[in-house]
Amino acid sequence: MNRTASIDSLRQALHAGRAAAVAQAAAQQLAATPDDIDLLEIAALAAEACGDPARAERCLRHLVTVAPDALWARDDLAHFLLRHGRDDEAEAVARDTIAIAPDGPAAHAFVGQRMIQREALVEGAWHLRVARRHLPAAQAAQLAPALGRALLRLGEPQDAAALAREALAAAPGALDAAILATEAAEQSGDAPAAEAAFAHAERIAAAAGRDVALLDARVLAIGGRWREALAQLDRLPDDAGGAALLLRGRLRDRAGRHEAAWRDLVAGKARLARPYDRDAVDRRFAQQRTWPAVLPAAPPRGDVAQPVFIMGMPRSGTTLLEQILSAHPDIRAGGELPFVAQLRGFAHGLLGTDLPLPVSVARLRIADRHHLPALFRDFYLARARQYGLDGGARFFTDKMPLNEVDAPLIRLAFPDAPLLLMRRHPLDTLVSMMAHDMTHGANCAYRLEDAAHHLAGVSDLVVDYRERLGIAPLVVRYEDLVTDAAAQVARVMAAIGLPPHPAQRDFHRQSRHAPTPSHAQVREPLHARSVERWRAHAASLAPVVPVVAAALERGGHTV
Repeated sequence: MNRTASIDSLRQALHAGRAAAVAQAAAQQLAATPDDIDLLEIAALAAEACGDPARAERCLRHLVTVAPDALWARDDLAHFLLRHGRDDEAEAVARDTIAIAPDGPAAHAFVGQRMIQREALVEGAWHLRVARRHLPAAQAAQLAPALGRALLRLGEPQDAAALAREALAAAPGALDAAILATEAAEQSGDAPAAEAAFAHAERIAAAAGRDVALLDARVLAIGGRWREALAQLDRLPDDAGGAALLLRGRLRDRAGRHEAAWRDLVAGKARLARPYDRDAVDRRFAQQRTWPAVLPAAPPRGDVAQPVFIMGMPRSGTTLLEQILSAHPDIRAGGELPFVAQLRGFAHGLLGTDLPLPVSVARLRIADRHHLPALFRDFYLARARQYGLDGGARFFTDKMPLNEVDAPLIRLAFPDAPLLLMRRHPLDTLVSMMAHDMTHGANCAYRLEDAAHHLAGVSDLVVDYRERLGIAPLVVRYEDLVTDAAAQVARVMAAIGLPPHPAQRDFHRQSRHAPTPSHAQVREPLHARSVERWRAHAASLAPVVPVVAAALERGGHTV
């Protein structure tokens, strides 16, 4: 039997389920020709089918070694590792593949989806776009929902909707694409389009035996039919999923059923909970109090757009302030940018020490380290360029919640950047944090006591920075912003160095979508309906009032 016939025979036997016999035959033939690519592939498949993943991996890795340009072999190794729960190793293989074959679509698709899972949405979307450019149309359409979902979370619902249409044109029965079309219309605030898209998704889901009741309720809620949505959710059991309970809690609160609403919010958060390491948070906050008072800072750069930092707890009004500011033609909305957190790691690497950053940063006082803050600045601006924020406006906003914790690092890189700190009644902030799923603040938002602990700790840090380091952000009270917007916007724009613009009065008419839980609110004119929401839950909040007492006093708030 010639080689081709032998290989074909082994493949047929493998497909027929005779994996053990194939593994034995492949092993015998590999003894004579250990670098045979086809035999190595067959041996790997047979070994995995026989429950011998170690041998399968050895064959795949040897295959990659003897055929380094065979992209399919690298793809096989990556997917093998993924199947066996070794996600990071699989991604490393895919990254190596991109390094030697920049146009390899499978590797780009793999890395892109992994990045999106880690919330690196811009980078993940970039890889998926590369993959789609190098795939046939039918295969490119299969990646459209994943790319569309990333773009939706980046605040680009129109592009997400276009990708959903592309995917549905290629596969009309694709439920993920139909759901994406519905969510894109929902987040755009287009109730008729959302209802039409949902009708299609519902038909597909019914045929597949999938439950889309939560999506139905969300669509009804944006169309002004929130009472119908609540009636649907009221039929859910109390052990329903976390997202459904949070939505029901928000709607019950709107209906004035506050006690039942709070039960839903607490239960929903418990279903979704991620661990909050209070001891680790306290250690980090304690380390942040050791920042030196006098350090060299980066000189300004006038050749690119500059950041405006909007700081504050989640749900404190940062999205609202960003939406108002970005209505100005000289300010572009950046959203929740991860650059400051990334800058921490970059700075730590440059300083070359195992000490905490606030301690090791004292090395900047040494003459041959004076230039490092300029590298901090340029790292941040390089990331902004990758996100497309370096041109088209004089400023861009960075509204990542809780950036105030890293205010000393920000000041090293941008000593003159506007720092704007949103401050809202702490109890209103806590109620809103409990009503939404979010991971900001080391997962502090899943239990009321953790959220209060984090809020109090951050408030104390802000005071320490002001008194000891002279870092004094401009404080904007949410309650003042919604009741006297003109005066507050004038203060903020003066801090930025720009005159107010008439378009900022009609910020809610912007076509921009804010990809946060506040996206619906910031499409409305200013209102004070969310002020003192906490009073309806005063009894449930009573245990944490002593925890946030100092923060209440600092903000001029009362209980």
